Amino acid sequence: MTPNSHPLPNDRVLIKGAYLMTQDEQLGNFVGDILITDGRIAEIGRALHDDHARVVDGTGNAVLPGFIDTHRHNWQGALRSLGPAWTYQEYRSQVQIGLGQHFEPRDVHIGNLAADLLSLDAGVTTVRDESHISNSPEHSDAAIAAHWESGIRAVFDHGWPSTEAEQWQFGSARTHPDDIRRIREEVLSDDSARVTLNAMLRGPELSTPEVAAQDIRLARDLGLRISMHVGLGEWGAEQQAIRQLAESGLLGSDMTFIHCCTSTDEELRMLAAHGATASVASALEVFMPGLGQPATNRLLAAGIRPSLSVDTETIVSGDMFGVMRAALAYQQLVIAGAAGPMDRVPDLPVFDAADLLAFATIEGARACGIDDRTGSLTPGKEADLIMIRLQDTNLLPATDVAAAIVAGGHAGNVDLVMVAGEIVKADGALTGGHAVLEEAAASRDRLFHAAGLPLPA
Repeated sequence: MTPNSHPLPNDRVLIKGAYLMTQDEQLGNFVGDILITDGRIAEIGRALHDDHARVVDGTGNAVLPGFIDTHRHNWQGALRSLGPAWTYQEYRSQVQIGLGQHFEPRDVHIGNLAADLLSLDAGVTTVRDESHISNSPEHSDAAIAAHWESGIRAVFDHGWPSTEAEQWQFGSARTHPDDIRRIREEVLSDDSARVTLNAMLRGPELSTPEVAAQDIRLARDLGLRISMHVGLGEWGAEQQAIRQLAESGLLGSDMTFIHCCTSTDEELRMLAAHGATASVASALEVFMPGLGQPATNRLLAAGIRPSLSVDTETIVSGDMFGVMRAALAYQQLVIAGAAGPMDRVPDLPVFDAADLLAFATIEGARACGIDDRTGSLTPGKEADLIMIRLQDTNLLPATDVAAAIVAGGHAGNVDLVMVAGEIVKADGALTGGHAVLEEAAASRDRLFHAAGLPLPA
């Protein structure tokens, strides 16, 4: 496809001769064609023909659902790669406590936009934006506006402020900001839209049990799915938030639990029994001391197929290729008996590259509650898809396509990205966002100056 052949909204697009990795159990993987009309997948098969469609030659390419990142703090997008060697406490001190209080709405907007554009470039078509920068209604509105502007599919998880950050975590008695009601009623009331609303709650690990119960009731009264960080280092092991929720009757299938690094095996089985989902931020969890190790294998043992997430770009790269590789690398430590103490148990189940692609697509859609519209190449679903060049030097000869993508893939191999039928990357280049670099640098400089910090050399 050439830049001049980008389809207009509601045009018909026919991708021919690609290796389709559908993530649909009924369809499987095969070389074939996919027809997109009115932003949706109309048909999948072999030898499809449509005289009115714009044809894309998929020969030598893999087409799969767009990656789904189920947990990213998008507001930190302009603070990218500040501390790859930070501990958990250093990250909290430097970013959440140190810089977060100085964010203006314009900084949130550019941070979210920078994170969205990097995501799209690397084939992430959906992001669950864990937004604990709700310093004011204007901050939240700026974050949401960036998602609309970028073209990504976003689940905006309204969280708490990063002003007085220490008062909002680890035993906090403050209830969730009431502005979530305004957003639900006036800003993101349509659950079928490209940008939708969830609730990012602190739960009994970061707030008191009474506040956790009140916040959960609020989210459910508003008809919102819930995300919650649990199993954070030694504190998570002491609090056992999942157990608290189960014993209080609050644990439910509308919840996604993030990290679970130090949650017990029994707690993970409780998640499975209640139909809850999980998000593993494997790259961050292996990079950041003090948080714990990826719970991927333990989740599988409990009966949960997890989703995957980046978490914060201040620590790790914002693409899913690195997340998948980190999960696989840590599994090799598990197999070798060199993993963390919670993983040193016999007969833990293992996963492979094909599983990782499923974790990064259909399982992410399930965790976000949007698997009815995305996450697989299924006729009737919205056309969120990516095309990866298998003939690029780093992927040749792609003997096992899933293994090639997981072991060697990167953003440069992503040739085409489509969200709800709209092409946002074509011929390996994003279709917009060229001014973001300068704006992100200006935001970073402004934030460092406000916090009285010297700019890194």
